[in-house]
Amino acid sequence: MTQNGLSLATDAQIRQAASVACCLTALLLFWAAAAGADPQSRSYSRWSAAGGEVEAVFGIAAREVTRLPSSRDNPDLAQVLRSYLDQHLHITTSGTECHYLGNNSGQASSGYLRVIARWQCPSDARRLEIRNTALFDEAPGHLHFARFRFSGMDDFERIYTRRTVQHLVPLARNDATPASPPWSETLLTYTRFGFEHILAGLDHIAFLLILLILARRVRDILFIATGFTLGHSVTLSLTVLGWATPNVALVEAFIGFTIAVVAIENVAVSGGSSRGAALLVASVLATLALLNALTGWSSPVLALLGLGLFSYCYLRLGESPSRARQLRPAITVLFGLIHGFGFANVLLEVGLPQDALVVALFGFNLGVELGQVAIVLVLAAAGLTLRHLQPAQRGAALSVTNTLLCALGCYWFVQRLYFPA
Repeated sequence: MTQNGLSLATDAQIRQAASVACCLTALLLFWAAAAGADPQSRSYSRWSAAGGEVEAVFGIAAREVTRLPSSRDNPDLAQVLRSYLDQHLHITTSGTECHYLGNNSGQASSGYLRVIARWQCPSDARRLEIRNTALFDEAPGHLHFARFRFSGMDDFERIYTRRTVQHLVPLARNDATPASPPWSETLLTYTRFGFEHILAGLDHIAFLLILLILARRVRDILFIATGFTLGHSVTLSLTVLGWATPNVALVEAFIGFTIAVVAIENVAVSGGSSRGAALLVASVLATLALLNALTGWSSPVLALLGLGLFSYCYLRLGESPSRARQLRPAITVLFGLIHGFGFANVLLEVGLPQDALVVALFGFNLGVELGQVAIVLVLAAAGLTLRHLQPAQRGAALSVTNTLLCALGCYWFVQRLYFPA
């Protein structure tokens, strides 16, 4: 007996296929966790000076502080970080160390810590030698992005790595500004940053996986990779250059939505239920919009209505596997625009060197592309293993994978929209 061109699977076959799908999903989760364990480690600081007093606002994710040995005995991570920075941030001028005034904890968003440190330097100081050795012993791949905002000068940035823990910075415009890092160093740093960011981004990996499920030919894979590149490159560049200002919370929620709606399309196409799926998704989003309008719980009423209308049209257009594959490149470009805003949020968080903006932007984008190629190759290789299964087993495995990723996308959508960190 057949259904939709696939033989019905026995219970044993379904269990075997489900095991394969769960293993692949577990591998995906492990990969993302492993990628984020060390290479994605980063922190940032903002520096200012007035009347000889220098202030640094140091920010870092709380999970990074758990790397420090002293955190094992002290559950107060803010105190751990403050004591640690006392020993790892130093300022000298003309060979004399500035007087350290101490630090205190600043207000930070959930999951992050912020420390405000101050030094008293001679009021006639012209340059500062700022040494930062924080986290490099615990996380050799750690990157620190420092932005300097001194009166009468344009903002500028410096990057601290394990190999570059000290920078000489000017305090006055008429003082010769130390040479910026070589463009090649900036290019390599931001390429690595982009590469590691996409490898550690579970939502981006899940999106690529859900897109590739319907791919049957190498050409389909190339179209998907190219479309995603075109989409995210446009919005990444527009945002970083200041020509677009996205709503961060909505962007992160919409990234989850892109995963969920493509997973729903995959299931609906294989089951011949695109019309019902379109009505269901549109109805759910319209209901959320109505509840928001009545309760004032969340504000993006028009955004939810727009998503509902888009989902209905999108799911109705791709009612057959052939039509869905034809639409996939276009939808990849469109959803790539949303993911590009997400990439831009990361860059805006850490800052870009204004004296090497184009190089840094190109490097980050290049790193994202290299990471994307690596992800696609691994996912395509994993997909080849499914070819050895019977049609019914393969269909069951893909259904389980679609369901798991749809649930994950829905979770991210609701959590990021209504319960942002």
